[in-house]
Amino acid sequence: MTRNLTRTTEERETMTARANCTALERSPGTVDMVRVALAAAATALAATAALLAATPAALAAQRDCKFTDTIELTAPAAGTLRVDAGAGTLSVRGVEGIDEFRLAAKLCASDQRRLEGLDVTLRGDRLDTTYPSTRGGIFSWGNRYARIDVAVEVPMDTNLRVDDSSGIIYLNDTGDVTLVDGSGNIFVGDARSLTIEDGSGDINITRVTGDVRLEDSSGNLSVEDVNGNVVISDGSGRVTVRDVTGDVTISDGSGDLRIDGVGGSVRMDEIGSGSATVHNVDGDLVVRDGRRERIEYSDVRGEVDLPPARRGSG
Repeated sequence: MTRNLTRTTEERETMTARANCTALERSPGTVDMVRVALAAAATALAATAALLAATPAALAAQRDCKFTDTIELTAPAAGTLRVDAGAGTLSVRGVEGIDEFRLAAKLCASDQRRLEGLDVTLRGDRLDTTYPSTRGGIFSWGNRYARIDVAVEVPMDTNLRVDDSSGIIYLNDTGDVTLVDGSGNIFVGDARSLTIEDGSGDINITRVTGDVRLEDSSGNLSVEDVNGNVVISDGSGRVTVRDVTGDVTISDGSGDLRIDGVGGSVRMDEIGSGSATVHNVDGDLVVRDGRRERIEYSDVRGEVDLPPARRGSG
């Protein structure tokens, strides 16, 4: 393992190098979200490209750190990378032709004591982050803060096991992904399969070659271009699903549902307070629990099984 630590105080701008951007495409008809950027750190590793992320505009104010460190680490690649991350942005992308994990992190805090409580380690297949003992996030102490923004390059198709508490997550060009997240938006592109358990925040997924399973408490969901089955359990928020080769199964508490382009069947076990629109389904449409008058469908080539209309509804 190689570690290169550079400490700066109020001089972060002098350490920023050219950004190397990778965009995650959004599905048509929804809000154009975010370009994902991984930028070079000024003190480059001898045999690596640098990785510090250029975060979205929404995080611009948070990037103004009074006390900062940067850490660069490398380790021989394993088939799976296990990540334990706290407050801050996490970006992981697969890179063709490399055989190691390459990490660049920016530590950010409101004062020197909190900065000294932050750390990142990369040992074997584990990436761990350490925070001050008060375990706060970006805003936990009012004007006092501590966070770690982490960018990692891994070999293409590396499996990921991620446990993250808060902050935006970008994952691109990976293998099988299992993600447990507390809060913050999630962007995933080009994964082999995907399982997410999320507390709050929007989730945007595109181009998955296997199955997708999502369990979400709140936030909008967008899933597009999946070569497998999609299973969604959602508490609240808009759900949009497009271009799935397999079956789609959804249980939803509240928020509108939009499903378009399914090679298998669509099953809705529960529809809450929102409406449901289903279009272009090769298989069946089955709705077990929901108000019939809130369901619109067209171009369903299999059988349609809807609950009966309720008296007095309209």
